[in-house]
Formats: sequence, structure tokens, C-alpha cells
Amino acid sequence: MRLEQIALHLRRRTPWEALDLGHAMFRTWSWPAYRAWLLTYWLAGLCILALLWPWPQYAGLVLWWLKPLFDRVLLHVFSRSLFAADDHLRDLLGELPRLLRGPGVLSGLSLRRLSLARSFLLPVWQLEEQQGSAARTRFRLLSRHYRGYAAWLTFFCANMSSLLTFSLLIVLAALAPGDSSAVAIEQWFGNDLSRSQYLIGNLVYMLAESIVEPLYVASGFSLYLNRRSELEAWDIELGLRRLAERTAPSKAEKPLSGQVGALLALLVLCSAAVWPTPGLAAEDARPTAGETVVQCPAPDDDSAADDDTDAAVDRVPASGHAAPEKQTAARQSIDAVLADPVFGQVREDWRWRWRADPAAPSDTGSPGLRALVTVLEQIAQLVRSLLPFAAGVALAVLIYVLVRYRPQRPSTARAAGPAAPLGFELDPATLPADPAAAARSALAAGKPSLALSLLYRGAIVALSQRHGVSFLAADTEDDCLRRIAGRLDGNGEHFFGEIVEAWQRIAYAQQLPSADQVERLIGGWQASFGRHSGSP
Repeated sequence: MRLEQIALHLRRRTPWEALDLGHAMFRTWSWPAYRAWLLTYWLAGLCILALLWPWPQYAGLVLWWLKPLFDRVLLHVFSRSLFAADDHLRDLLGELPRLLRGPGVLSGLSLRRLSLARSFLLPVWQLEEQQGSAARTRFRLLSRHYRGYAAWLTFFCANMSSLLTFSLLIVLAALAPGDSSAVAIEQWFGNDLSRSQYLIGNLVYMLAESIVEPLYVASGFSLYLNRRSELEAWDIELGLRRLAERTAPSKAEKPLSGQVGALLALLVLCSAAVWPTPGLAAEDARPTAGETVVQCPAPDDDSAADDDTDAAVDRVPASGHAAPEKQTAARQSIDAVLADPVFGQVREDWRWRWRADPAAPSDTGSPGLRALVTVLEQIAQLVRSLLPFAAGVALAVLIYVLVRYRPQRPSTARAAGPAAPLGFELDPATLPADPAAAARSALAAGKPSLALSLLYRGAIVALSQRHGVSFLAADTEDDCLRRIAGRLDGNGEHFFGEIVEAWQRIAYAQQLPSADQVERLIGGWQASFGRHSGSP
């Protein structure tokens, strides 16, 4: 990676500052981002709306589900702009097949579609091209101490998209000319929306996503850059490169052409340092119980007359001459009533009805009150539908907490030895029988770094084997100090901290300790981690 060409000021930032840096990146490179977004998302969205015109209620769901594909286009634009490479539309169209066939496309649309860290982890697939177990390992490393901030970013952007959608619908209803009931706000909470209403709603949703989604991808990308800069010390590396460039001309005499070229390069660097860098971050509701509602319309005047005729027929004596004719006429009337489709109709009605006063008109109250009641019914239906999902999530969280924080039983077999923090070789077979004596010999030979390495490795092995401290391969020095906190007595923890601090000075600052300091550390190591030291 060409860090000297990056269009950002690399420095140590907190995760919240990194998210703010994403906002600055979005404002700086908004034109190429929106150009690519309009070319891909809106063109594909209009095609989806046209293809799903017979089923408009599913078009919005498809647009939402395919957002990770279009996030890849935005990430491609931001990553190219990070190194001052402005792609043309022809170049972007040429890159589309590679972006749609890249690693993680299927996983991003299936298993990890609902991931709360989607924009933060997308560069691992697209830019690093990691797959399988390597990608999962990279996810775990980057997510450490950062996944919570990525989840908050997703939560904020999802709510902003919903608020913008409802706000645009309210503005549309307020600006509609005349009495336009088709875009009235209470119409959007019913179950009988027309195709034109579905189309308007989907277009409003696409407009809201066009405002929020580029910011979401840019902020996730800036959080990823900050995490990598923190892990790989990009700012330190870039500073060392610049220092080497300043000191390189003084080592040898150069010809005239080389001196002219160096002078021009120095002028360019100075102008780049003074020129402002373009990427700096500024500081139908269902009832709860299924019941079948049988509705039968009240008899009208004709059916009442037929009932009277039928009663009169029953009162006629069977011996009368007019009885057969009257019975035939009554039977015909009865058959006609029974043949009416509204007579004896049985249907299931899932709408609420007032049982106290069934004769009361259903259209009561102001339009605002009816809209409020409809909204509350929709919210109640949403809560009822989410109850099983919430119960499943709560059960999964409970199982995770029980497994994660279960009491640990001391392991009886430790033949494999501890993990190797920072890449150390910690196999007990590779260490001398007495690390303290070996460290003293190394100190006498003028090798204090070897002596501290023996003390450090020996302390890690002793902590793992005799004190039951578990270390991971990715642990840093600070992680090792946190893992032993409270596991040793005061002197042991103090001497281990001094060993770690002295080792850090040698490894990162090239500062050799004095012989007296190393000798004191060897004595403390023997008292705390030697063979005759006590274990808890």
C-alpha cells in the first residue's frame, strides 16, 4: 500500500473521531459517490420496480435486500478517491463484474445480511479479498474493541433512513394539491394500497437511502482505516519514510541532475504539506385470538314479507283447496331467499369490531384520530410479530452468557504449552532449565535483550503452567498485563510489569536497560516465577 499517496492525515484517532472522518470523506468525495450511486442503484431500482409491477409490495423488500451489492460500488469509489484516483464512468462499468463476483457476495446477501458491522467489515472482502477462515480470523481481529462502534453506526443510519422516509411522505402529503386522498398520511398504514401508492412509497424509500447509504459506507470505511492504522502503525511508518527521505541525500554526493531532481521533490513535498489535504476530519391488524366472526345481514322488508307468507302457509289447514298453491308460492319465495348469495354467508373477518354497540356507525371521529388508531394498531401488530424473534434473541443471548461466563475448571493436561503472544516461541522445551541463570549469563556476555527475552518468555510459561493464566496468540504486552491482574501477589505482578516495560523499551525504542536494572529484574523473577516460588 502506498501510504505516502493517501489523501488523509494519518494520526491516532478515537473510534468516534474515525466516524466523523467518514462524514468528512463523504462531503469531500460526494460527487463521484453520487455519480456511481445514481448510475447503479437508481438504474437497477427502476428496473426492479418495472419487473415487479404486478407485485409492487415486494419491490421495496428486494431493494432493501440488495443494498450490500451497491455498497460495494460506493466502497470502490471511496477507496479509489483515497489515493486521488478519479475513475470515469467507463472505468466504473468495467469494474462492476469484478465487484459483483468478488469474495463475500453470497455471504453478504445471506448469512451476514443482518450483520450490524456490515460496512465496517466489507473492506475485508472487497479490498483485502479474504475468504473462508482467513476472512473470519480477520473479522475477529478488526472487530476487537471496534464492533460496538460499527453497530451504533448501523443503528443510527437505519433509524435515519426510516425517519427520512416518513418525513418525505409527510411533506408529500402536505404539498399535494387539493384534497388528494391518495397521498394522505393515513392511507400509508392500510392494507389496500394501490400500485401507484406502492410506487410512490418505493421511490421515497430509494430517495431516503440515497441520502443515508453513502454516509454509512464512508463512515464504516473510515472506521476500518482507523483500525488498520492502529494495528499496523501507519502513521509511524509514514513518519519514518519521510525521515528517511530527508536524510538520504546526505549520505553520498550526487550528480547535478540528481540534485536538481531532489530539489524539485523537496519543493513538491513542501507544497503538499502546506496545501490543505482533502480528507481531514473536522474535529390489516390481526386479533390475538383467532375467532371466526359470522355476519348475517338483517332481513329486509321482502324477506320479512316472505316470513309472514311462510307463517300463513303453516296456519292453512291441510284440507283446504288453496293450500297446495300457497305452499308452492311460499316454497318458491323461500328458495329465492336461500339462493341469494348474501343469505347465510360465512366469512372470516380479522378486523376489530365493537361488541357493545354493533349498530353504531364505523366512521366516527376525526380523520386524525382514525389515523392515530390505525398507526397504533399497526404498531401493536408489529410488536406481536416481533415477539417470537425477540424471544429467540433473548434465548440466544442467555445461552451465550451462560457459556461465555461459565466457571472454568482447571485444566489437567497442558502438554501443548501456552499460546505465543507477539510471535514468541514459548515451548518449554526451547527454554533453558533455569531461565534466571541463563539470563544472568547473557547479561554477563553483554546481551541484555536476550536476557530480558528469557525472563519474559520464562514468566509467560510459568504463569501459564503454574498459575493457570491463559494467553492468546494475538495478545499484546498490555493484554498480558490485564490477564494476570489479580492472579498474583503484589510483588509478582509488579516485577512482571517491570519486565514487560523493559522489554517494550528494547523492542520498540531500542533503549537498553542498565546492568543493575537487569540484575534486579533477574532477582525479582527468581522470587516470583522461579522453581521454588509459591503458586496460588
